[in-house]
Amino acid sequence: MNRIKSAAPPSRRDLREDLISGLRTQIDRIMNKPVPERKGGEGPWQGSAIEAIIPGHLHTVESSEIFVARQGYDAVKQHGNIRLEDIYHISLDMFAELGVHPDLHGVHPDETVFVDTETTGLSGGTGTYAFMVGIGFFEQGEFVVEQFLMLDQAEEREMLTLLRERLSRFKYLVSFNGKSFDLPLLEARFILSRLSPDVLALPHLDLLYPARRIWKRSLDSCRLSNLERELLGLERVDDVPGELIPEIYFQYLQTRDPTRLERVFYHNRLDILTLVTLTILVHRMITDHTASCRRDGMEHYSLGRIHLDGGRFDEAAACFVSALEACAYSEREWEILKYLSLTYKRSGRDALALKAWRDMVAIDPRRETFPLIELAKHYEHNDKDYDLAAEYASKALGIFSISPEETGEIEHRLRRLQKKREM
Repeated sequence: MNRIKSAAPPSRRDLREDLISGLRTQIDRIMNKPVPERKGGEGPWQGSAIEAIIPGHLHTVESSEIFVARQGYDAVKQHGNIRLEDIYHISLDMFAELGVHPDLHGVHPDETVFVDTETTGLSGGTGTYAFMVGIGFFEQGEFVVEQFLMLDQAEEREMLTLLRERLSRFKYLVSFNGKSFDLPLLEARFILSRLSPDVLALPHLDLLYPARRIWKRSLDSCRLSNLERELLGLERVDDVPGELIPEIYFQYLQTRDPTRLERVFYHNRLDILTLVTLTILVHRMITDHTASCRRDGMEHYSLGRIHLDGGRFDEAAACFVSALEACAYSEREWEILKYLSLTYKRSGRDALALKAWRDMVAIDPRRETFPLIELAKHYEHNDKDYDLAAEYASKALGIFSISPEETGEIEHRLRRLQKKREM
């Protein structure tokens, strides 16, 4: 009987207690692990200290020393094909009109912080640290990049405390994919460090979203490095691939050799500089479609969609017409005509909308019901030509790919038209 009892599987409670005990043992091992001295000449690393390799200073926070790299650039510096100071010559209110953030009104560059993080992984879970947080801002004619480095994971709270003090000076924030990654991660790290994340609750321009809306149809990728190369004419030299950055940081924690971290600082600085010039470029593209970077027509098409969604019909029409000129006789022409026709219809330019629908039918009469139904609506309600309206509705009914719901709507339209013809 005793043998039978001893062979019984452990209870769920026993397994939970064993798991908690094991986690406590791991945490104790990490917390009690001796931290190597990071000053040159002592400990496992006998070379130069980080402040001798990378321009910056150690800041004392509570009982810890936090390294902050600092580098200033003259605002006239050209990053790629755009000067940093050009941000003073644009109105960032346009981003509020795009619905990026309703509070992005009255944005001034001197009140804006550009943020990018380097992390120990891309999962974003509670085990992922933002070991480096770079911020960029304009100050007295310079663009300054400050980079906060967590020299030891045990000093995370102190690093975030210093970062929190810096961020409290700003009213607006710009990032690239920050809404989905950087800011949620930083917020989690603030909370786990028992610090308020309120400094992150700023009106936030995440450039990934307008960049995708403009260039997803004309570029293979909307990664920041690809946007730099294709749009800003910037080719990075001796940059470290982003996927290698966590490995470099973990190697530093083991050896205390900061030499390879220099390339991580460089990578992060370039990202932050690009945030400034990409902000300027996105603004230029949306406010002046003639400033197009691409000549395949899809960039203009995407800009037209943005203006159409915002009710800026003149700008939308100009973009779609430019797209048509670039895409004439291509498979894209039909789709461009569709949105050009919607622009004309919504702005009351019925004759131009009518021509666009006819052109669509001439290109491909069986692709979709859209132009046929629009023609049927026009002839029924505007011209009162019920015979022609019924003709176009019947053609729509003959398209193979229509859904049962659409079939029912067309049949209802045809019955209504038949009654009108009999009156």
